[in-house]
Amino acid sequence: MRVDQLARSAACVEAYAFPFTGAELDFRPLLQGVISDRLRGQDPGEIARGFQRGVAAGLRDGAIALCHEYALDTIVLSGGVFQNELLLEDVKTLLAAEALSVWTNHAVPPNDGGISLGQAALAAFAPPLLLASPHP
Repeated sequence: MRVDQLARSAACVEAYAFPFTGAELDFRPLLQGVISDRLRGQDPGEIARGFQRGVAAGLRDGAIALCHEYALDTIVLSGGVFQNELLLEDVKTLLAAEALSVWTNHAVPPNDGGISLGQAALAAFAPPLLLASPHP
């Protein structure tokens, strides 16, 4: 929440590198950029904005790569990280040029509050458990 708050106070800056390499996001260039700019005394709001834009770009690149690999055309952005509205908007904006549907939470919270609903939905479709008695 603090990063989101700081990032909102800054103008749009260059994103830190957060490359998707093969099957994972490499956080090292992102962290190196943040540390380097912090040591140079750059404004914390600008660092936060560059961090968020870097995370958004990395998530976009990873999502696109995985969609191509698995022939998918829909991306779901959920979970507590997407309660950060600025990050959510950055990712959605970066994905707008792609031929992908982007789904986000509307009626159900994106964080732990929505997990129990998903668990209940899965349980509703699961076969009933047969509890065997240890004694015949």
